[in-house]
Amino acid sequence: MFDVPTSTPRARDVSVLAELKSGDAKAVLLSGGVVISMDPSIGDLARGDVLIVGDTIAAVGQDLAAQAATHGALVVDASEVILLPGFHDTHRHAWQGQLRRLLPDADLASYLTKVHASMAHHYRPIDMYVGNLISALGAIDSGVTTVLDFSHNSRSAAHTDAAIEAWHRSGIRAVHASSAPMDGDWDAQWPKDLARAKQELPATGLVTLRMALLGQAVDIIPDLVALNEGNIAYARELGLEISVDGAFGDKVGSDMERLGRAGVLGPDLTYIHCTDLPPGAWAAIADSGGHISLAPTSDAQVGILGGKPPVQKAMDLGLNPSIGVDIECSLASDFFSQMRALLTIQRQDVFTRRYAGDDEAPALLTDREVLGFATINGARANGLGDLTGSLTPGKKADVIGIRATDVNLFPLNNAIGTVVQGADPRNIEFVLVAGAPVKWGGQVLGVDLDRVRELATDSRDFLLSKAGTVLDVVS
Repeated sequence: MFDVPTSTPRARDVSVLAELKSGDAKAVLLSGGVVISMDPSIGDLARGDVLIVGDTIAAVGQDLAAQAATHGALVVDASEVILLPGFHDTHRHAWQGQLRRLLPDADLASYLTKVHASMAHHYRPIDMYVGNLISALGAIDSGVTTVLDFSHNSRSAAHTDAAIEAWHRSGIRAVHASSAPMDGDWDAQWPKDLARAKQELPATGLVTLRMALLGQAVDIIPDLVALNEGNIAYARELGLEISVDGAFGDKVGSDMERLGRAGVLGPDLTYIHCTDLPPGAWAAIADSGGHISLAPTSDAQVGILGGKPPVQKAMDLGLNPSIGVDIECSLASDFFSQMRALLTIQRQDVFTRRYAGDDEAPALLTDREVLGFATINGARANGLGDLTGSLTPGKKADVIGIRATDVNLFPLNNAIGTVVQGADPRNIEFVLVAGAPVKWGGQVLGVDLDRVRELATDSRDFLLSKAGTVLDVVS
């Protein structure tokens, strides 16, 4: 008979957490972890340390104990942990958080009808707050340290303020991309209210502002929020970067080509989806230094035109893409699902071409490449590439730790493969944003989750009632 040993699982030191949360620790040493830096100048370490001073990464290397001692650093044992930069979500409609998986089988048309042409009309500021807070906490739980909040339901200044307050309350880093509603009554405060919102952002610096525009790919999109010269000029006047959702299809593609020829586009724009764009639109993005945000599960499951995220097209043009969750009302919330979907789609396409005898089939997407999409590429697309996205000295300490000893991950044979192919949110031991713990010992911190559940349920029930929809959890 073979022996199966039993033991009590080790909980990460609660006294360390107490000191971290108190703010008394001016420096922290994450000691002895497997370091995946996503910085080519640093590389990866089978056993290494990350020294954090204040909110900033001070050093990454082997045996930094002496350097840490000069700062009086608190030492965190990371010997069973994979250390890497937090994930960057470059496209999430966070205001829909309380509608999670309400429409699991929706296509694009039914999503627009049931959400934007119905439930969205009834959102109060409290519903914006609750939706964003839920999305923020779910993001933290799954190792996302920055979210691009594509907020296209700002029906009043109070709605905008409530959304931003949720990000501030959660402790995550967020880029609030504000846009007008796509349908229904509103205060018509956008885009002029962007100037006020920028001035009143929380002093922590964790929440920044963007303009959110929409390619006019579907009839419901109003002219006001369209990708055009006037909106781009106004965003630049305010010093705001721009995210463009609905950047797909021939009509939007022709607009992008025209703006490219006019010299209006630039590296301050990120284009979302990019499915079935004509060659001229791709050239306009590449020539202007624009960024790409792919939505792998959204494209394939909700059906964004041809349904296949154009990862290969982007890579062929040297446009290393980023990744976004898109709509939690239909799709998975975590980045592990997104990475695997993107990897599977690209590799399936390559193998299909090889099987058909295509000698010019591209190289297979690697786990390291897709992890880059989720981290450093996402930071660049969110306008934060100089601030986060890699474990680089001088950047902000947005760090996640994944337990390599969990039952679904051990034994550790390949760290990047473990992160991309094996891990899920339950394996995330801790999440630091600007050096502050927002998840520790596998638990999201700083909120009363029972109260959040209550708020979420109340908000959902209100919205469904106003929309005349009956909840059926088994349908």
